[in-house]
Parts: sequence; structure tokens; C-alpha cells
Amino acid sequence: MSADDLASGSILWTLLVLHLLAVPLSAWVARFDHRAGLGVAAIAPALTAIWASVLLIDSTNPFVTELMWVEGLDVGVRFRADAIALLMTLLVSGIGTLVLVYAMGYFSTSSAQMPRMTAALLAFSTSMLGLVLADSIWTLFIFWEFTSITSFLLVGHKDVDASVRDAARRALMITGAGGLSLLAGLLILGAESGTTSLTDLAPIDGGRAWVAALLILGGVATKSAQVPFHVWLPGAMKAPTPVSAYLHSATMVKAGVLLLAITGPAFTDVTTWKVVGLALGISSMLWGGITSLRHQDAKLILAWGTISQLGLLVTLLSVGTAKATFAAISILFAHAIFKAALFAVVGEIDIRTGTRDIRELGGLSRTMPIATAVAVVSGLSMAGVPPLLGFAAKEAAVEAALKLSGTDALIVSTSIIVGSVITVAYTTRFLLGTFGAGPDTTVAPRRPAMTIATTVLGLGSIVGYIAINAVNGIVGPAAVEINAKADVYSLYRWPGITTAFLVSAAIVAVGVALGLFILRRVDQPAPGARGADLVDHGLDRFLAWAPQPIARIQHGSLPVYLATMGLVALTATIPFVREVDTDSLVLWDNAFQGALAVAIIGAAAAGAFVNSRLGAALTLGAVGLGVTGLFVVHGAPDLALTQLLVETIIVVGFVLGLGHLGRSFPSAHATWKGVRVGVSVLCGVGVMFGLAASASNPSGTPPIEQLAEAAVEEGGGNNIVNVILTDLRALDTLGEVVVLAVVALGILALANTSDTEATT
Repeated sequence: MSADDLASGSILWTLLVLHLLAVPLSAWVARFDHRAGLGVAAIAPALTAIWASVLLIDSTNPFVTELMWVEGLDVGVRFRADAIALLMTLLVSGIGTLVLVYAMGYFSTSSAQMPRMTAALLAFSTSMLGLVLADSIWTLFIFWEFTSITSFLLVGHKDVDASVRDAARRALMITGAGGLSLLAGLLILGAESGTTSLTDLAPIDGGRAWVAALLILGGVATKSAQVPFHVWLPGAMKAPTPVSAYLHSATMVKAGVLLLAITGPAFTDVTTWKVVGLALGISSMLWGGITSLRHQDAKLILAWGTISQLGLLVTLLSVGTAKATFAAISILFAHAIFKAALFAVVGEIDIRTGTRDIRELGGLSRTMPIATAVAVVSGLSMAGVPPLLGFAAKEAAVEAALKLSGTDALIVSTSIIVGSVITVAYTTRFLLGTFGAGPDTTVAPRRPAMTIATTVLGLGSIVGYIAINAVNGIVGPAAVEINAKADVYSLYRWPGITTAFLVSAAIVAVGVALGLFILRRVDQPAPGARGADLVDHGLDRFLAWAPQPIARIQHGSLPVYLATMGLVALTATIPFVREVDTDSLVLWDNAFQGALAVAIIGAAAAGAFVNSRLGAALTLGAVGLGVTGLFVVHGAPDLALTQLLVETIIVVGFVLGLGHLGRSFPSAHATWKGVRVGVSVLCGVGVMFGLAASASNPSGTPPIEQLAEAAVEEGGGNNIVNVILTDLRALDTLGEVVVLAVVALGILALANTSDTEATT
């Protein structure tokens, strides 16, 4: 099958459906054999990775496929397979497949929670796949929220541990709040651009533009763990290592970076976008690296390093130049490979030695030679040392920083150089502290599945450097999708003795020296999780305070609820008062309408002052029958029939139910009774003005001819009303039938209850 055959919406939908079907299937299989369940889960991501790699290698034109829900509002699910989407698909599905293979060896065969873990991993993979392929703001937001929910389930896998529950809650609350911020920003962006398509977004400016920029950056910062919203990521390291390797290094945390990349072109004229983006990126790059130097837990060293690397990506994309964009996409690709490999190695160390504390590890280069080799290769790639893929990507970033001018050159270049020095330092400390000299640590036997997945990930940094032209064919077009001027840049195995290379060499030398210096301080205490504790304390205080105002608002008084809703509805109609055109108003078309209207008003007024419960029910039924008469006079027999049935059932229900209550209503204060009558009258007046305003400003013409034509051609009938009810408005008719059925069941339940109590 050629790439042209694969470049179709049907293939893409098939892969998505395959993911969805595999979620329950893999969970069911995992109940009997967790390795088999994980194997089933790996099939869909593996096929998707192959599909994406074929399209990337044999470049084809981007294609779009959609499933429209409300065409007039442009609401639907739309996907686009272009270069950046396929690159992310390759990372999401390719690394996801290896993580699932890795999990076969990581998890114990006796784990009772494996069906849930298997399903959650694949559900997250499906969510990320939908997110990276999304081509509309609605599709993006839906899958964005799915990733937050599924990651919450994965982080909270060991839910018997209170600290794990706190970490999962923290991650959900921060990323969930960022999702709401993102939704607001996307709505403004879509309104200002005049489209909901992400690829068709036009540059915007003005007062609403900077508001949209801040809101979208809020979503970026929370999902990609940027300072000060970073505190959820280190806590999420309490999740099993396959989760850390997949979510928090290779995929989910890249979602914010991807969002920054695809929406950035719309904010090229918005200064706020660049200033705030640089502030987030630079502070995260530096603070993440510095904190990484202070931790003793190998997994936390990598976690804080991820925050630093994400800060670098946000910084480069915020700069916005073609070279910086190309460098950012290159680092994104390389980082996903080497960081997933490093997390996988740490997970293997934890499983086989029982610890991740670098002060307690030693001699692993002798007892775990394969894991050591993978860690060294991936660590050196992270530090930007040749001949590895990370070197070529980091070289592009340094060169992009050095090409800046003015204030950008001073701030951005200095920050990237300092951040890169810190990266080399914590990499040196991690490698030497974990695999350096020391007494041999006792290790358990190797688990083949873990070794296979880890080795493949480790080889990615080497193969990527050797096949640099193939990597250029992947990252180059992706960068061009974001910035068309990036087509002139490429990664090089050997850039020559350039200024950027000399700076890179100095970065490595200074970073190694700094890492060796800090490594000698073996007794330094690990930093406390002050930020996470502050967030948890705030959440606890909020949850403790929340019941108080809720108890005042949700006090259980139905009359107060109705009065409040009525006043709010009345307030909403105030703007329409000025739109009423009295010349367009007609009191009635014939005398029957006027007579029925007077009867309805009289019955409603009587119901407000009747003290008998049964009398009130009958007056309510009289109002309903009057409305039924209006429907008949207006020539709407279907509505009249529905109204008649509902009113009849309601009156019967009241009669049956009121038999168990007192004959009269409880006495009410005259003031409260006046409030209720006043609110009711005002609501009626508000509805009247709203209808009058809409009648005064008609839009378009009645689609009588179109309905008549559609009734014959699409509905296959000559009766327009019947076709509308059963075809064009079928769901509405189904809803009416359901309402009638529910009401009938309720009445039947009341009747049975009455019979039972009477017998008793």
C-alpha cells in the first residue's frame, strides 16, 4: 500500500476506532494475563506509528477529515494530518508502543489493578492522538480535557497511598484550570480570526487579542509545567515509571508546547504573547535546572530536568524566528526520545535495586551494563554531546540564540547558554551519581521486556544522528508548517568550527565542571516540596470553606430557586425592550385566540390565590388546556396533542399524589406571597417583551419552499408536517416521546404507591 493510499480520512478514522475498541478489550484480556493485555493495547499504537512513519518518509500533501455535528456553527470533530501532526503522532504512538512493551516487564504479574492501568494507558494514548491531529478548536479542547482526565487516573494508580491521591488531585486541578483558561482563549481567538480551524487562523491584534494570548498561555503553562504552575509535575513522579516515561517526558507535557506552536502565528502582532512566553520559558528553564541539581532521587532529577527542557522549548517558540522555530521542533523530537529512555532506565534501576537514591547506588556499570549504556547515550544526547541527535538539535538552538539582536540577544542568548550549562551539570551528576564508582549494588535479574524497550529508545539517539537526513525530512516540514521561512534550515552531523560550536563546547566543559563540583556535596538535603504543599493546603482550605456558601445558595427552598431563576431570566430580557416595534405587533388573528388568552390568564390568576391543593392542580390543568386550544387555533395539531396528553397526565398525577398531603397549602406570609406573584408577573412580561422583540426584528424569510422541496426529495412524503416530525425533526420528536414515556412511568409509580398504601 502506497503513501497516497494511506493518506486518507478512512484510514485515520479506522485507527482512532481501533484505539477505542482496544481500550475495553485490553482491559478484559489483562484480567487473565496482564502481559497479553498490554500486548493487545500495543497493537493500535504500533499500527498508528507505522502509518505516520510511512507518510513522513514518503511525503504527501496534508489531508483533512471531519465529522460535522452542527454545520451552521462549524461544530464538529475535524482532524488534519500535516507534517507537525504526523511528527507528534509518531512520537505519541511510537513511544507509546515501547512503553506498553516496557510495562510488560515492569508490572508484577500479581497486580490486581492491571486491567485499569492497561485501559488507562491506551485511553491516554488515544486522547493524545486525537489532540495532536486536531484541526479545530473544539476537537483540540475535547481531547485536551481527555488527556487531563486519563493522566489523573494514571498518576493516581496507587490510590491507597494518600500522597499519590494528593499528587493526582494536584495535577488534575492545575491542568483542569488551565483547560478552562484555554477554552476561553480559543473562543476569543476563533471569534477574532473568523474560523475555528487551527490551520486557518489569521493574525489578530487589538484589545481582545492580548486577552486571548494570556488565556491560551495559561493553558500552555499548566499543561507543560511552566513556573509557577510546575508543581504538579514532580509530584506526578509518584506514578509508575511507564507513566512517567510516557506522559511526563514524551507526550502530555508536549501538548502545551504543541499548542504554543500552532497558535503562535496568530499572535505575531501581539507583544504580550512574546513577553509572557519568554518570561514563562526562561524562568522554567533556569528554575527547573537549578532544582534538578539539588535532588537525590534519580527520577526527580529527570522530572525537574523535564521542566527545564520544556522551558527551553517555550523560550524558542516565543522568540518566533524561523531558526528558533526549527530548533524548537528539533529539540522536541530529540527530547522525547532521550528522556523516555532515561526514565525507562531509572524505572529498571528501581525495580532491580529497590532504590532510586543516587547516594545508595554504585557499580551499576558492572551489574547493569545494558541499562548503563542506554543511560550514557541518552544522557549525553540530553547534554548535547556528539555524535548524538541531541547534539545536532542543541546546536540549532544555540545558533538560533546567537543570531538574535538587540535586547532579545542579551536576554534569550544568556538564558539559553546558562540553562544549557545547568543541563550538562545535572546530566553529569545523574550519570556519575547513578552509574559511577562505588560498591556493587545488589540487583535482581534482568526483565527482557524492559531491556528491549529501553534499548530501542536508547538507540533512537544514535540512529537519529546517523540518519540525520531522515530526521530533517521529519522535523523540517513540521517547522515549516509553523513558520514558512524555516525551510532553509537543517540539522548537521558536523557543523564545523563555528561560533555556535565553540559556545557549545564551552557549555559542555563548564557544565561538566559544575556537575562534578555539586556531585561531591553528597550530604546536601533534598529541597522540600513547598510549592506542592502550598497548592495542597490551598485546595484543602477551599474544600473546607466551600460548603458554607453552597449551603446558603443551595438551601433546598424550591420557591426561592424559582424566584431567583425568574428574576435572572427577566434581567436577560431587559436589552430587548428597546427592540420592540409596536407597529409589527398584532393582538390576535381571530376572536378565539383572544378568548383563550383571557381564559388562560384567568386560570393562572386563580391558581395563584387558591388555597386548596386540588383546586390549584385543576387551575394548572386549565392553563394547559387553554394552551392546547391555542395550538389548535394556530394549526399545530401535533403540539396540541402532546400538550393535551402531558396536561392530562400531570393533572392525574397531582390528584394521585396530593391525596397523601393536606387539603390546603401551608399558610404563607402576605409579603412572600406578593413576591411570588410579582416574580411570576414579571417573568410573563419578560417573555412577552422577548417574543415581541424577536417578532419586530425578523431575520431572513420563512423557508416554506425549501421545506416543501425537502419533504419530497429527502423525506419521501407529501405531508410537510409529517416529514418534519419523523425526518427533519426526528430527534425532537423522539425527545417528546421519551418525555411522555417518563411521565407515564412516573404516574404509574405513583398509582402503585397509592394502591400499596391504601391496602396497608
